[in-house]
Amino acid sequence: MPVVDDPPSELLATGPVVGLLHRNEVWHAWLFRATDFCWRAVESLEKSHPYEIEAAVTFLDSAPDRPRAEAAADRLGRLVREHRLAALDPDGLDAYPVSPGYAPGEHHFPYDYARTPRSLARAWFTDDEMARSLDHLAAQQQEDGGWPVRWRHWAPAPALEARPLVTIEALRVLSAYDRAVD
Repeated sequence: MPVVDDPPSELLATGPVVGLLHRNEVWHAWLFRATDFCWRAVESLEKSHPYEIEAAVTFLDSAPDRPRAEAAADRLGRLVREHRLAALDPDGLDAYPVSPGYAPGEHHFPYDYARTPRSLARAWFTDDEMARSLDHLAAQQQEDGGWPVRWRHWAPAPALEARPLVTIEALRVLSAYDRAVD
């Protein structure tokens, strides 16, 4: 009996799960099919949006075929630059388009793609670009010690629920780059 892909699979959901399983050396029959799906999805991307690229990076950072992952990441880095999916100058955000469907001002920065110095996405950005984005991230810390939710707030409760996760992720990124936090 054939498997119907309805609704169709998405890299946005599958990439991070597959990356996490590979990183933790968890093996299951499903993982082989899911890995093949991720490779096809990543290697066929011609245009995209920041969250899909971030999902692809999560997959590529842990994919077992390292040469293939490096080649795919290199191509994605060119796509990110060509389509201006990373705001490289936090002081000039008007120069960077916001992806369709995103909240006004919902820009993505180098640190969103290269969450650690070991990420394949780190090679996409110069040291100066990365430093500017990390400075910007650190400057976004609010008076209560947390970081703001940057995506669209559909309702107050989900934004409040997401803020601790956003704060933890900001702290993880800054820590990975040996950045002190007040």
